[in-house]
Amino acid sequence: MLKTKKEMYKKFIDDKKLGGITCLIWKDGQVIYQETEGYRNLAPRELMTSDTIFRIASMTKPVTSVLAMMLFEEKKLDLNDPITKWFPQFKNMKVLKNLPGEYEDANRPITILDLLTHRAGFTYNGFLGGDIDSALTNEQWINALAALPLASQPGEIFNYGRSADLLGMLISTIEGKPLGKVMEEKLLGPLAMRDTFFSVPANKKYRCASNIGYDGSGNVIDIETVPSQMAFKERPANLEYQSGGQGLWSTMGDYLQFAKIFVESGCSNGVQILKKKTIDLMCTNQLTAYQREHSKLLGSSIFREHHGFGLGLAVVMKESRYGSMPCSGSIGSVGWPGAYGGWWSADPVKKAVSIFLTHSMTDLNQLAQGIGFELYEAIDIFSNYYKDNT
Repeated sequence: MLKTKKEMYKKFIDDKKLGGITCLIWKDGQVIYQETEGYRNLAPRELMTSDTIFRIASMTKPVTSVLAMMLFEEKKLDLNDPITKWFPQFKNMKVLKNLPGEYEDANRPITILDLLTHRAGFTYNGFLGGDIDSALTNEQWINALAALPLASQPGEIFNYGRSADLLGMLISTIEGKPLGKVMEEKLLGPLAMRDTFFSVPANKKYRCASNIGYDGSGNVIDIETVPSQMAFKERPANLEYQSGGQGLWSTMGDYLQFAKIFVESGCSNGVQILKKKTIDLMCTNQLTAYQREHSKLLGSSIFREHHGFGLGLAVVMKESRYGSMPCSGSIGSVGWPGAYGGWWSADPVKKAVSIFLTHSMTDLNQLAQGIGFELYEAIDIFSNYYKDNT
């Protein structure tokens, strides 16, 4: 019988269900647990390291949301502002009705609050290029999104999709510079997050985890690029599009610096990023009981009685011993996972942060076959250890 987390993680790796993992728990100002197992690529089998750089996918969304709230504090935007203030393309939006081909008019403009809470009516689709990389210019991307009908009325329901990407473009528009540059100046630089970027510099690429996916038997393999053509094999240097929803690469150490602002009242390592009242607002559930019950992700209910959603991240509303998605911890804990195996929670009650990173890249067809589910077992093991030891 397996007795330790290390043995459990090693079994996942030895059984070719995970390539490698790195994780930590930080509490009361220090790292109290850290584990690194397996490989950051399968050929030539380089060992996983704590400074390995990962695609963090949707763990990008909270970063973009914090950046938006920094502009909110600077009074450059208001949460109730309609996005048409910057993007008039979104006037006169149409909304899908129950029957295919039938539409109705949007009953109000989309607001910044709608983007932050994924209640704008946008979903994911293939019309705009990959979720991480798109060959479209920002203007082309915005025009294409505005030409699509909304899946629901603004503010009606949580629809996971392109909202954070559009929020990133709005931030870029307000500041008059690329989103990555704004992030660097306002957030990444001040927090010394030197390994977080949309494009990994050439001198750091050797630390990147390879794209680790699965073959038809459910065993890990190195794959050419991420599933469903969400990213280019090699991101072009002149690519304008930067995904505020899922485009960042980062490390465990960098993301810890970011996550700490949710347990240190908007501060990390002595740097004040947001005011406490702004952090409190971000960590306050914005969804109605109906929205929590009926909002879905990949066809499954994600919130229900245990979780809500604040501004850009999930909020624990009822503690649960079972299950760690989308985050876990004491009531008021926050987090949001990434599609490729990234997971984190910040617990302001216990003054603790837990982070788990890997590359576990499954496509929807594989998920439907149960391929890649060992990832969630590994995260549950890590989450339960956190609950028992903090």
